[in-house]
Amino acid sequence: MKVKRSLRIAELLKRDISGIIATRVRDSLVKSVLITYVKVSDDLKHARIYYRTLQHENELADIDMALVKVTNFLRLELGKMTNLRYVPELKFFYDNVFDEANRIDSLLEKLKEED
Repeated sequence: MKVKRSLRIAELLKRDISGIIATRVRDSLVKSVLITYVKVSDDLKHARIYYRTLQHENELADIDMALVKVTNFLRLELGKMTNLRYVPELKFFYDNVFDEANRIDSLLEKLKEED
């Protein structure tokens, strides 16, 4: 079965953005970011980058601002590293899936204790 091109590009972007952050970005807030998931639009013009961080939740606003500041640099580096005709616009989103899973687990534990 043929894999959708946007899925292949998403994996490529995840790998390359993680590498750029690890090796070429100097900002310590951005370096604390772990890319968890990338979703690319079907026309390959937009990419939603989901991330987690080791920092405290009260620093998320600062991390978001730092990511916005390095977005153009990331796109420039991606253009050099990949053979994509067009490097997608990058938008960063905090990945709260783990937080939601923990919240649901704690609710289930409370229900179990009440029984």
